[in-house]
Amino acid sequence: MKFSVSLRALAAATALFPVTAFAQRTDDEPEIVVTAPLEGSRIESLQGAEVLRREDIIEQLNGGLGDTLDATPGISTTFFGAGASRPIIRGLGEDRVRVLQNGIGAIDASTASPDHAVTADGLDAERIEILRGAAALAYGGNAIGGVVNVIDQSIPTRAIDGVTFNGLAGYSSVDEGTQANGNLGFGLGDVSILLSAASRDTNNYDTPIGEAPNSWTDLRTYAVGASLAQDWGFGGVAIKRTEDNYGLLPEGVGEPGGHIEMEQTRIETRGDIRIDAGPFDRLDWGAQTSDYEHTEFEGSGEAGTRFTSEGWEARVEAHHGGDQLRGAIGLQATDVDFAAEGDEAFITPTNTQDLGVFAVERYDLGRWGLEGGFRFERREIDNETNGAREFDNVSASAGIFFRPAQNWFAGATIAHTERAPTGIELFAEGPHLATANFEIGDPDIGQETALSIEGSLRYDSGPVRFEINLFRIGFEDYIALVERGDVWWIDEDNDTSGFAPDEGSAPAGADNILPVFTFTQQDATFSGGEISVAARLFEAAGFTFTGEAALDLVRADFDDGGHPPRIPPQALTLGLEAENPNWTGRVAIVDTAEQDRLAAFETATDGYTFLNASFAFRPQGEDGAWTIRLDGRNLTDELGRVHSSFLKDELPLPGRNVRLTLTTEF
Repeated sequence: MKFSVSLRALAAATALFPVTAFAQRTDDEPEIVVTAPLEGSRIESLQGAEVLRREDIIEQLNGGLGDTLDATPGISTTFFGAGASRPIIRGLGEDRVRVLQNGIGAIDASTASPDHAVTADGLDAERIEILRGAAALAYGGNAIGGVVNVIDQSIPTRAIDGVTFNGLAGYSSVDEGTQANGNLGFGLGDVSILLSAASRDTNNYDTPIGEAPNSWTDLRTYAVGASLAQDWGFGGVAIKRTEDNYGLLPEGVGEPGGHIEMEQTRIETRGDIRIDAGPFDRLDWGAQTSDYEHTEFEGSGEAGTRFTSEGWEARVEAHHGGDQLRGAIGLQATDVDFAAEGDEAFITPTNTQDLGVFAVERYDLGRWGLEGGFRFERREIDNETNGAREFDNVSASAGIFFRPAQNWFAGATIAHTERAPTGIELFAEGPHLATANFEIGDPDIGQETALSIEGSLRYDSGPVRFEINLFRIGFEDYIALVERGDVWWIDEDNDTSGFAPDEGSAPAGADNILPVFTFTQQDATFSGGEISVAARLFEAAGFTFTGEAALDLVRADFDDGGHPPRIPPQALTLGLEAENPNWTGRVAIVDTAEQDRLAAFETATDGYTFLNASFAFRPQGEDGAWTIRLDGRNLTDELGRVHSSFLKDELPLPGRNVRLTLTTEF
């Protein structure tokens, strides 16, 4: 069923009324965004920000991190089956979106290929914070599109009193899958200890046109952490182990599918302490070292390509605060070794080092104020075959904000951001079967520069909420992977390979023929925005009814004509929620438009409309320890394909799914 025209018209109409983002069920206390360059309430962020709390995450849990966040305005997913998905923000993904775990980079291989899973996952997250738009000041040039920060309590950030436990257990029908998570905390005086574990096991999922072959998943995470928490703040350490195995789509009908076996060990320290050092009153730090590897197994069970990513990242921030002026200065450093070994290793070993210093300030005069900052960053990329490249990146932003009336906030910001290319964009050369391309980097490409302008208007009175964010990003020397026009072939029997003008010109005995794609630079423009509204409509039979709507869209064009590839289409959500202390019920229609604004080598993708519903029962009321949830997704079993996925033509989204979840906390 399709409601695109009528829903878009309704969205345009609702945008005229003062109502806000339903993704945030705000309480009386303002929602603080700790990931922002300057911590503050979400409503007063100069860029689009979202905070998903634990109950929001549980409601949206769906495969990997990108799929879970896909329901959030301005966010879409790469969707490479049930096992791998990465978030896309405003049409920008890969190395332009930083995925963090507790404020520090994940250090995995997810930016190298869409079939590589993100090690950060919502299953064990306490909250997820999202910054839409350039966040390079605090997190570097590869946050030119935004930041996703997955926050857990592996290091307890607050004191634990006695013994605590919270857990989740769930079952999903579409894949006969199970999900579980448990956190056990101990308070030993001022020392807090937390033990946590999570798992997800799913079989092949069903689609409206049959079972998705080899789409099973098997995820395990284990963590132990301890911290010292007092009135002056906290500081602690944790170790986390992630083991993730998942199937890959077979290369041909009737062929066995391969799979990936991934593991990561992460050791982390972080803290936030009160200090008295000149103008500074707070010191935040975080550091981690990670040992990541995954092996891609062929359908025969033979081990194929092995990827490793080993390294560390550290950052420290000194904050100062006052009645009018507050801000922070910081230092961030990263050192990562990335390597691929095997027949499909399309890049030789590469070391990437980043060092950045930054400062951000906010001057608040009450009715209005200013905010700005600066960052200098040096990146050195050293490739075993091609040698080293060095880049100096400079980013800066300036913004102004107003509080025109009670509960209103308006802001505008302009940012200049520079991003250095990645090792893959520079040095890739080889067959990449996950994308069905032969990819060639360009060791001579330079920095990517973006000039972004964003304006926001928000209103939040509790019963009525409204938010609109509009943006325009002008890229100079945008780095894109585009088709060169020829093909690469390999003849395994004769151990020969080469290039040919087209598929028909390849040797008759060629076993595999792939189109050749190269990384090139050209100017591009991205524009769009997000509108979200919510309002309490009425009360009946002891329930409070709330209406909700959200619309997000992005348009992307190369300045010389054409479009960048895999740009997500417009999405619109309409919802109605009824709630009392014991029950919450919600029904939503999610309409995803067709995408016919295409790169030269793309095909159009039809739109689709999903009907979703959820019910939550709290036997002991809002403050009770138990919650039973029943969530339904795609209840009409409609066929949907993700335009931003490399597998959109072969692998549709899951069909009708009902998930039963039990959560407890005491």
